[in-house]
Amino acid sequence: MRNIFACCLVFGAAAAAAQCQSVDWQTVMWREPQVRYLLADMTGSGQTELYRKYAIEEKDPDSREAIRLWDSGVRVVNMADFERKWVTNKFGTDGRVFRVVFKGTDRTITGTEALLSNDGAIAQAPMRLTLLDLTLGAAPAGLAEQAKANPAVAEALRRFAAGCRVANGHLFERAGERLVFKATGRDADSSLIRLNSDVPWPEVNVRYFMADMALGGAIEFYRKAAQSAHEMGCWEAVRRTEEGYRITNLEEFERKQVKGQTLVTRKGSDERISGTWVKLSSD
Repeated sequence: MRNIFACCLVFGAAAAAAQCQSVDWQTVMWREPQVRYLLADMTGSGQTELYRKYAIEEKDPDSREAIRLWDSGVRVVNMADFERKWVTNKFGTDGRVFRVVFKGTDRTITGTEALLSNDGAIAQAPMRLTLLDLTLGAAPAGLAEQAKANPAVAEALRRFAAGCRVANGHLFERAGERLVFKATGRDADSSLIRLNSDVPWPEVNVRYFMADMALGGAIEFYRKAAQSAHEMGCWEAVRRTEEGYRITNLEEFERKQVKGQTLVTRKGSDERISGTWVKLSSD
């Protein structure tokens, strides 16, 4: 469950003579499925020390949010559907890894299946619409008064400050006081608003990993990180690469050593790129 930055420390140390895989540590927003997975692990074991360490020492956003919820009393209420167990995995220590799985199987849960004791406490519709408003440029200070009386607005402001944005905000616009779909002018439907925290991986990391592989980084490194460390961003980068997704502006980047680290940089500079600069054939 550790992030790819931590994985690089583990795998890079094992291959010190080789080039460590390039990484992009720019995640500032937690991933909801991963937070739920961590809460399931803690609910099933009652152990929080590992995730407290990740939250404090590595500043891992998933662990920080999971610990925040745990300390406020949040638990997985359908834990009877799952179990914690060792499952076979060729990349794990002694050929196995520890996972939260569906009871009676070896199938790892994604996290979205976990129901939390605080689900429903915050209304999703007004929260997502507020996040859309903020993503489209509304000033957080202008919503401070509403937040005092509206928990959904307060939660939207908290998430926005943590880096939450509407991932498909380009589909919407303001029409006077209304938030509408650009194409139709109809009122924005909160159920169609996608947050960058909804998916189990940060898109910025997936695109960076894909650029790293396209420029010579070993796909097996990312496959190993995905399987041994439950790193979903690596899974997604490997999947897209194997399915033939192309990086359409790859000529703008290069992969090289910068102060002892292997980085993907802008061509001709030592500036590490952000995954947001990587354009895909699917865009």
